[in-house]
Amino acid sequence: MDIKHLRYFIGIVENGFNLSRTSQNLYISQPALSMMINEFEHQEDVALFTRANGKISGLTYVGENYYRDAKELLEKYHQMNRNLHNKEQEITGKISIGIPPLILSLIFPKILPELILNNPQIEFEVKEQGAYSLKSELLLGNVNFATLLYPEHISSKIIESFEIYRSELSVFCSPNHHLAQKKSVTWQDLHKEKIVTFDKTFMIYQHLKESFERHNIHPDIVYESASWDFLYYTAKSNSDILTILPLATGEYYQDPHLVSIKIEDPVLWRVTLCRLKKSNYSNAENYIFDEILKVFSLL
Repeated sequence: MDIKHLRYFIGIVENGFNLSRTSQNLYISQPALSMMINEFEHQEDVALFTRANGKISGLTYVGENYYRDAKELLEKYHQMNRNLHNKEQEITGKISIGIPPLILSLIFPKILPELILNNPQIEFEVKEQGAYSLKSELLLGNVNFATLLYPEHISSKIIESFEIYRSELSVFCSPNHHLAQKKSVTWQDLHKEKIVTFDKTFMIYQHLKESFERHNIHPDIVYESASWDFLYYTAKSNSDILTILPLATGEYYQDPHLVSIKIEDPVLWRVTLCRLKKSNYSNAENYIFDEILKVFSLL
């Protein structure tokens, strides 16, 4: 029996086994109702109903059990539909998201507040740390999701990872810096240059370190910081110092007093939304994860 037939079966019982009244209430012909019953009993080789004088009079023992199960199944079916269209009552809980400060400012300033305001029944916690630190937080289960940078250097057997934003790293410097007039720079141009950069808790630091080693260059790292504002304004106010930030940073500030120079063979800045792989997620986890992916897919 499908859901429709279960309704017919339950209707027969609740209408006192009166097929005529049942057929009227369920808008089905009485012959069709009788045929449905007979075909099911014949197909399953069971008797659901007792009969007297050729008419249905009650339920057999098997029929009583089937009626109880049918009621439970139909209620679950109705609950599924209620859940489908009533997320605010059903989806509650707490969600912890790890987002590096730079990513939070560049790509989440509109999205995150809207997500929080549109879901008042869910408690949000945002952990602002470098992506390298957040990788550990995710693996330890201290956050539900984390925005990291690809490659995350975590096995795909352990996490799910979805790219939500892509840019590239770029040199930022004062208009008075000796590289400022270049349309683009090579990695060799950065050899022995004074640079301020993110500290070791940021994946950008790790990616830059790998690129420096790969191109066999040795910049003069003047200072490491967790503040991208500090890096930006240090490069802006010192003509001997440059920094390396996502190209989107320039779009964010739109500052004529700081020059953005593309790097040939750049390090890509690929932001990913990640979560641990597990057999079951809470309704809140699935809903918020899907909502974030949906928003970024529309950008």
